[in-house]
Amino acid sequence: MKRSKCFCNAVECSNQSIKNGWLCLVILVAVFSRAAAQAHNPIIFADVPDASMIRVGDTYYMSSTTMHMSPGVPIMKSKDLVNWRLINYAYDTLVSNDQMNLEKGKSTYGRGSWASSLRFHNGT
Repeated sequence: MKRSKCFCNAVECSNQSIKNGWLCLVILVAVFSRAAAQAHNPIIFADVPDASMIRVGDTYYMSSTTMHMSPGVPIMKSKDLVNWRLINYAYDTLVSNDQMNLEKGKSTYGRGSWASSLRFHNGT
């Protein structure tokens, strides 16, 4: 009788160890999943001045200043504010002249595109 009692206790103890092992595994997975989701700076490896951002549904859109450079005003999108994807530009080129090309001592600095502003209204 003692032998079977010891055997039963060993099985119960073994089952409890297995349950504890699974619990530890679930906790570790949760902790490491949380750590993997955290963002670290810089989020975007680019110069993104004067950012404008909107949310449409569950998607965020962002644009930024490009001054006199072309293509201009990059439009980016993200679902989580961490992983951004460039989807298009507001324009391909500005007029090609000495001022815009910064040639022959001329400059259009202060012109071009500055501080873009995104808006969403009635589906567009």
